[in-house]
Amino acid sequence: MSPRTARHRHRSPFVRGLAVARVAAVLVVGVAPGLAACRTPQSTGSGPAMQGTLDPGRVAPEFEADWDAVRRAQTQDPAGPEVAAAADRLLSREPPLNLRLAALQAKAEQALRAGDYPAAQRHAGTGLAEVAKARSAGGDLAGPEQALAQQLARVRALAEAQVGDPQQALQWLAALPVVPGPDHERLAATASARERAGDRVGAVLALAQWRAVARDDSPEAALAEARMRVLWQGVDAGVLEVAARGAPNTAAAACLLTRAGHTPDPQAPPWARACGPGEAQVGFLLPRSGKFAGLADVQLAAAAAAVLVLARGKPMEVQWQDAGSTPAEVATATAKLVRAGVDVVVGPVGPGNVEAAVSAAAAAGGKPSFVVPGESSTAAAGVAPTIEARSAALVAQLKRLGRGSAVVLAPDNNYGKRAAEALAKSLRESGSKLLKTLYYPDDMTSFAKFVAPALTELRGDAALIVPDRLARMELLLKQMARSGMSIERAGGGKGVAVLSTGEGLSADAIGAGHDILEGVWLAPVAWPTPDAAAFADAYTSLEGQPPGDQAWLVWRAVSAAWSGGVTTPPVAAVLRVEGGHLVPAPAQVDLRPRETP
Repeated sequence: MSPRTARHRHRSPFVRGLAVARVAAVLVVGVAPGLAACRTPQSTGSGPAMQGTLDPGRVAPEFEADWDAVRRAQTQDPAGPEVAAAADRLLSREPPLNLRLAALQAKAEQALRAGDYPAAQRHAGTGLAEVAKARSAGGDLAGPEQALAQQLARVRALAEAQVGDPQQALQWLAALPVVPGPDHERLAATASARERAGDRVGAVLALAQWRAVARDDSPEAALAEARMRVLWQGVDAGVLEVAARGAPNTAAAACLLTRAGHTPDPQAPPWARACGPGEAQVGFLLPRSGKFAGLADVQLAAAAAAVLVLARGKPMEVQWQDAGSTPAEVATATAKLVRAGVDVVVGPVGPGNVEAAVSAAAAAGGKPSFVVPGESSTAAAGVAPTIEARSAALVAQLKRLGRGSAVVLAPDNNYGKRAAEALAKSLRESGSKLLKTLYYPDDMTSFAKFVAPALTELRGDAALIVPDRLARMELLLKQMARSGMSIERAGGGKGVAVLSTGEGLSADAIGAGHDILEGVWLAPVAWPTPDAAAFADAYTSLEGQPPGDQAWLVWRAVSAAWSGGVTTPPVAAVLRVEGGHLVPAPAQVDLRPRETP
């Protein structure tokens, strides 16, 4: 496991494996989010479930090594499978009650942190059964065993809120002892259980109470605000007023009353005064099912982070529908957004789906603007430079490098052929020579037989252009390096100039362990920009890693939607990989996404 992954797991007891559900829940109307949507980063501190290993009391010498293994595993990665493995080794030795409870508590919390709620329920239930058996046999438990029993009950309640009986979860959550300081996990779980039980207003109140104890600008504060704005859609003002009376003279009540139409309380915190209706509505039409579902995790995380950042300056009403992956599914989802009154729609993905969405909107009597996280079409404005523009930018950079010819290696698919044709056209128009175009199978992972023909042509001032995903280009370059080719690094020197469209660009894709990419020139579909640092921070807080190119596209699309759907022609920029980072080409100083060519 990488250090980044371990840190990501360590900061939250919930869902890494259910990232799609977690982020979608910030935006989706009518879909129970689970605690995944209300997860609490560990850095804030949020109650006993964040304490890690509890003191089991006296540990007999014969069990010390096994217990130490459990503690070490929890310290290294509380959500990692080694925690459960170490606990199982301890349990297999039939330790006394205190260590059995400690091992079961370690397994239950590991499952909770990893998002395996059924396992968390099972392990916590087993431990509580042991507690009940011990109490029936011998009366009160010792202090450490009582603390472990309380923790097992807490984990059981938190897990039950996600996948079990929501009414039972609410009873168990209410029975938990009060802990010192804000209990983020309990409030988040209460909101989740209430929503799953069909009590949207109760969930809104719990979310408002969670927001009231969260630190401003923290991920949990932003998530609570975003989820509230989804759940209170269509809720009668009178119902919100009744709910507010359940928490009188609190910031949570002030928020609900503001949403119900009351004048904002000047003594309430800024977030509560901002709970009124937004000026416009933005609809999200992104896929969560079908052939485009692979984009869902990244796109929904980016949409959530973008909403959290942009809503700070300009609150908006947000609606979300699963676009699916077919024109028929897109049309159905679009009609729902139009009926909800959206003014701007972000999405969908795919030219055919965009046309279906625009037609469905017109048929439903709506005229929303469409902004897609991709290239523009006749039907909708896009925020991505075209492959043709990016190819032209690469050829222009090739000329600036003093290279007069190029070899193109491209995947044998529609994308690769379109990019190769665009490169050939740009090379011809620039007066440069295309020495050879070689296509490799779309599923190619071993490039040995394609290297020799390419290397034969790569002599003199010839450059290599590879329009493809970074991960696959990296495999290709490694094979070429084994065959003797060297890449021109920053600062000049001998080597082949390598250029690419760099699909799948991310910080991880060019960082540590990817030294073969050092010196490669990229014309990506989207890239980090200094003016969007707040988005990058929000996305990283939610996902545990910086945004990649697809996330940046969504950010640009949501930013345009927040401005009423106004977009400007996107520029194709060329950047170079240096020291694991992107550095602009010398001729390009300003990389703002709305810069005109």
